[in-house]
Amino acid sequence: MSIIDPKDFVALSPYFKGKKGQRVAKFFMRLTAIDKVNQLVDRSSAFTGAEFAASLLNDLGVNYLIGNAGRLKQLPEGAFITVSNHPYGGLDGVIMIDLMAGIRPDYKIMVNKMLTHVKPMNGNFISVTPTGNKKNGITGTSIHGVRETLTRLRDGHPVGFFPSGAVSDFSLKEMKLRDRKWQESILHVIHHIKVPIVPIRFFDINSPFFYFLGLINWRVRLLRLPSELFNKRGQEHRIGIGNTISVQEQEQFADSFALGSFLRQAVYNMPLPASFVPRAVHDLTIGDYE
Repeated sequence: MSIIDPKDFVALSPYFKGKKGQRVAKFFMRLTAIDKVNQLVDRSSAFTGAEFAASLLNDLGVNYLIGNAGRLKQLPEGAFITVSNHPYGGLDGVIMIDLMAGIRPDYKIMVNKMLTHVKPMNGNFISVTPTGNKKNGITGTSIHGVRETLTRLRDGHPVGFFPSGAVSDFSLKEMKLRDRKWQESILHVIHHIKVPIVPIRFFDINSPFFYFLGLINWRVRLLRLPSELFNKRGQEHRIGIGNTISVQEQEQFADSFALGSFLRQAVYNMPLPASFVPRAVHDLTIGDYE
């Protein structure tokens, strides 16, 4: 199973047409590790959903640690929302599916349309097109995604958001890594739907080289993203589970901007937990948490 084929590059530029163009596309795929991503996905293609995510992490040699893991016992039984920072731009989505869909198989997460090429995880994806920093208007894909999100939440299912809609970057102005501005459309949905919200923070980041490339150009950084999947073997990736924010707590915020600011602080101001529970890839159950 391939998520990106050399023929897919023809839609990007006529330069990739013909035998010569396809050879260039194949070379580009090797250069950017897209071919390795294809092989990775193919090796786990017999699975779907949380099982696929677990298999993928196991293949990558990636494990993660959960801070305040006991709060996962207190997740609402019906609809709820998770909001998270987005430091990895790929691996964090896999971890969220592995963790949350492992507990609630009906959990879906809103993702960039391009990730729907990963077919085994489509059952846990809601596809949208991020608006970016420029207002180019909402796309048909995004309208459909928002409608699906609202329907799922009203029907009692959990949904996850990376409200930035893009991988975190390094801000020279603030001299730190952070999400870009959280998207207004997502914050409007969260403010409108009125269900409990669970903040989740990823405490670790991509390689310094990745963020350095972002200072040159975001497109150059994007080309590096597939390679970032393969340099985290053996590292301890830490995530923290915040206290669930009730509907009553949310009612104190008059609009989506105020609520969004509060939620962003709930994620970024989350203190580093005093201890973490190791997360073995295949054998996590709620009963494991103490």
